[in-house]
Amino acid sequence: MTPQHSAQFPEPPVPGVVLAGGRSSRMGRVKALLPWPPVHGDRPLVTCVTEVLRAAGVAPLAVVTGVHHDEIAAVLDPRLTTVLFNPDHASGQLSSLQCGLAWAWTQTSGDWVLSTLVDVPGVRVDTVRALVDAARRVRGDGHALAVRPTCAGRHGHPVLWHRATAPRLAAADPDCGARQVMRALAAEAFVLDLLVDDEAVLRDVDTWDEYVSS
Repeated sequence: MTPQHSAQFPEPPVPGVVLAGGRSSRMGRVKALLPWPPVHGDRPLVTCVTEVLRAAGVAPLAVVTGVHHDEIAAVLDPRLTTVLFNPDHASGQLSSLQCGLAWAWTQTSGDWVLSTLVDVPGVRVDTVRALVDAARRVRGDGHALAVRPTCAGRHGHPVLWHRATAPRLAAADPDCGARQVMRALAAEAFVLDLLVDDEAVLRDVDTWDEYVSS
């Protein structure tokens, strides 16, 4: 593709969805509102996560909330981030992903949507950009239907979902969540694992000790 052609036909947007619908019961406080960097940071964690995605070119963005909707919405700029309340948040994380993806597919004519968790902070901008670029380089038909980062032999977040995964995710078992869909895609060789040098993709901040040591 020539530069002139690229300018005339820019890549469609890759929307991003941040899942923040949990109760934060193990943390004992609202994870999305914790200061970042840990303890002494001056911005809420959810704001930092969305800023990294935006800096990597992921847009538009939405944060999916649940029981803490009002508190989270209060710290986000509605001009930059859509806040979606998931009425089924009590049923688990899968419902928040389904809620976010339903919104995201209306925001792009492209094939890809990125999802991540509010409690996986610190992922670098260049890591997110590399994942998006990798997704854009593959075709969905008969090729990768999901892209995920791999570091130290483990898989992490963010994850990119191809539009063709929508029926699978919509029909997934809430008790098994999106992991069941990802495992099935991997078994069919429909997952692109991108090796990254960024351990933050593996960092899941569920407890206070995990938070302060991040």
